[in-house]
Amino acid sequence: MIELYYGSFDIACIIHSYDMGTKTASILLENIWKNDNLFLLPCYRSNLRKLYLDVYYWTDYLCDKPTIDKEFPSVQKDFEALGRGMEEAAFMTENFDMDLFFKMKRLQILYLEGQDYVRMKLRTMLKIYGYKRRTQELLRYFRECLMFYHMQTYLRGREECDVGEIGLGEMIIIRVI
Repeated sequence: MIELYYGSFDIACIIHSYDMGTKTASILLENIWKNDNLFLLPCYRSNLRKLYLDVYYWTDYLCDKPTIDKEFPSVQKDFEALGRGMEEAAFMTENFDMDLFFKMKRLQILYLEGQDYVRMKLRTMLKIYGYKRRTQELLRYFRECLMFYHMQTYLRGREECDVGEIGLGEMIIIRVI
């Protein structure tokens, strides 16, 4: 469940994907820290400075990712020389893309675009992350994320819906409740 909390890398990915300037990113970070503090990893809840430093570290990484990724083998060798191990897979969760999707949609609704909802076809949402069908495991994960982030899905006319019971071609509206 810890992977559902906002981490510095998650926020950096969102800042990078929106191509935010420093001022806009700083406003977003302050809003998250003040208003969504319970959704932050515990290490950031009482330390805004640490959140800023870690987010900007990852933002810089994302801006020059190809160059830095070339250096990863050297960093691994340095760790091994110190008698420590470092695996690339340890930095990602199993459902990172889906975690990020729900985090991004929550922040988009609350702080970024001035709309109190996000609208998309269910098929599009699945396709973005490489799925063609809804499995029980995927539906369980969707529901878990929606509940954790206090979000609800609706059809047109504010009719509540369950992503497991509607057609793939249906337009869904996601709102923070």
